[in-house]
Amino acid sequence: MTHPIIEQIRKADNAIVAEDFDTLLGIYTDDAILVVEPGKNAEGKAAIRTAFEAIAVYFKNGLQVKQDGMEILETGDTALVLANTVLSAPNHPEFVRKATYVFNKGEDGIWLCSIDNSYGHDIIAKSQQ
Repeated sequence: MTHPIIEQIRKADNAIVAEDFDTLLGIYTDDAILVVEPGKNAEGKAAIRTAFEAIAVYFKNGLQVKQDGMEILETGDTALVLANTVLSAPNHPEFVRKATYVFNKGEDGIWLCSIDNSYGHDIIAKSQQ
């Protein structure tokens, strides 16, 4: 049986490709954070929707997303997901991000994404020396 978080991520990937932002937002908590790029976050569903609309335009409405390896570390109602997220688009060759996601399980048993960081450790600023 596939872990419910894997199904949620698959649903999110398909929604991103289809630009089905209503379905996509249903996978996030109300107060979720999306790392748009290092140093720039979208907080809350309205901001996340706006960010994904802009991302779609940036990638010429041709963004493709899939996962190539995933590990889920779960305790109680919290899960850390480490993934190799593969992205491509008409104006970009295929590239892999070492993504980090946090999911929380609601009282209804449904896992929702509270932190979506497709950049993983790349968001860490290099220290000034």
